Amino acid sequence: MNDDTKTTGIDALKFMALPLVAITANLMLTLTGYLSYYLNNVIGFSTVIAGSFVTIFRVWDAVTDLAMGSLADKTNTRFGRFTPFMLAGGIGVVITGHAMINLPPILPEGNVRKIVFVALYLLFVIFTTMQVCGLRSTAQVCVKTQKGRATYGMLNGIYLTIYYTAINVFVYSKLMPAKKGFNLEFFKTLISVTTIIGFICLLVYLCIYNKYDRQSVESSVKSKREKISLKDALRLFKTNRPFLMLILSAGTDKLATTLQGNATVVIIMYAIAAGNAKLNSAINSYTMIPSIIMILLGLGAIGRKYGTRKAMLISSWGGVITCTLGILLWSFGNFRSLNFPGFEGFTNWTTFTVIFLVLTVVMKGFNMIGSNVLNPMLADVIDYEYYSSGKYCPGTIGSLFNLADKIISSLGPTVVAVMCVMIGFKDSLPTAESQFSTPLFVIGILGLYGFSLMGLIVNIICMKFYNLTPEYMKEVRAELERRKAEEIAMNLAAEKVCAS
Repeated sequence: MNDDTKTTGIDALKFMALPLVAITANLMLTLTGYLSYYLNNVIGFSTVIAGSFVTIFRVWDAVTDLAMGSLADKTNTRFGRFTPFMLAGGIGVVITGHAMINLPPILPEGNVRKIVFVALYLLFVIFTTMQVCGLRSTAQVCVKTQKGRATYGMLNGIYLTIYYTAINVFVYSKLMPAKKGFNLEFFKTLISVTTIIGFICLLVYLCIYNKYDRQSVESSVKSKREKISLKDALRLFKTNRPFLMLILSAGTDKLATTLQGNATVVIIMYAIAAGNAKLNSAINSYTMIPSIIMILLGLGAIGRKYGTRKAMLISSWGGVITCTLGILLWSFGNFRSLNFPGFEGFTNWTTFTVIFLVLTVVMKGFNMIGSNVLNPMLADVIDYEYYSSGKYCPGTIGSLFNLADKIISSLGPTVVAVMCVMIGFKDSLPTAESQFSTPLFVIGILGLYGFSLMGLIVNIICMKFYNLTPEYMKEVRAELERRKAEEIAMNLAAEKVCAS
């Protein structure tokens, strides 16, 4: 089928199932976002070590990504290239995740507890890498048209918008009040929810993805595609400009997103400044539907018609404006008046609440458009590399993208921890009981808006040098189809000669 967007039942099922792997990946990202509190409150690490831990081990995560991508590109089984690794990873995540949270607390306090946790976390990271190793290549392997890839990105954005709304309501309105803070019982429940739901989403995804994964292996074997070496892969950073621009854009975006959802930033802005941590759940609930509408307009209309690059530029400029207005609102507005119907202390809609709600809707919509065009754009980069060098390497390019993305974005917890230590929180991170102060407020503003603003400016600069326009990619895909037809014809001719 030449157009992935034809509305058959099979196509609809495909587009509904494929974005589920992003839910699996983000469930693991959510877990690590709260891990600093587990390390500080349960394992016994200091504030700086707890905050830096995720950053340090994201480097290990990035290294395993690179190894996984290289291994996947050399794998050709009847079950597919990525599917066996993803299934094994999903099972491993459930087992090691529960062991990582439940085993260390029963051990003696001190070095033994810390060493066991680190060892289990190292294994957990390997399995999380395996579990989603096909994520970045999904659009390239399963979707072949510009409109189809924009549709995939659009649905991916809608799913993640719903996910982040649901997980914030669950954590801040249900789980944290029920468990009375970030304690061991909190993390026991969180690990069960994140790993089991993630595994279910992965299984549904694989039911659809595996067909295309096996077809990709068959096509690779028949056409004898040239594989890429590790040396060639690292050279991509220098020779493939669209790939480099995408990495810089994605890394700064992810850093900003990580900081916006960071548990400490949420506590500072909503629990300490505004006076109620549950307001984070409220703002996510109120902005979900409008954000989805913006994604439909951004990726559904602009992305499908004008291409993902145009969607990225429009969303970045929109984000710059709304972030700037958000900083001004919190700096000069009465943030203590923030409240919503159904929450403690609500009497009436305030000016601050209405303006904040509108700005958050628009900002989240622009942010989700920008972050969810990345996978379709990466699919174009994989096609472009195959077109320009003859090397087909979805796993390696995807893992290189993850490597750079994770190293840059992993700085989030460390940045927050270091800033907190600088203003006096040396032994523990801020909690809902901490006193409001201007330095704390500045940290919150930087996490909620400041780093996002910097990332958006980087996006705009990078897109000036990203040249994979819809018109150019049509030429690229036409050439790849011509080469594929030529290779098939040559193989058939060779088989006839051998048969005779």
